[in-house]
Amino acid sequence: MNLNELQRSLRQLRLGGMASVLETRLRQAQAEPMAPIDLISCLISDELTRRSDRLLERRRKLAAFRDPHKNLDNFDFAFNPKMNRSLVFDLATGAFIGRHEDALFLG
Repeated sequence: MNLNELQRSLRQLRLGGMASVLETRLRQAQAEPMAPIDLISCLISDELTRRSDRLLERRRKLAAFRDPHKNLDNFDFAFNPKMNRSLVFDLATGAFIGRHEDALFLG
């Protein structure tokens, strides 16, 4: 099976993330010797990352935000110096839910 057939098979199995980086990862494995298990691990990691990114993008579109490109990374914390930036980022992770804590937002 050649590279094109393998990429086609991966896409048929709905592993498009692997298919799109396969050639790059194979070149990387040749340039810096890599164990087969490490190559497979990288390919699986690439696929999972792609799926996670696509899921996030679909959810953003479904949410129909007025400006879907705004996020906490480009949020202007300077408008209110009293706002605790690290606390806001901690709340954004949702970790308080796992700790069975409450969060109350005012304003």
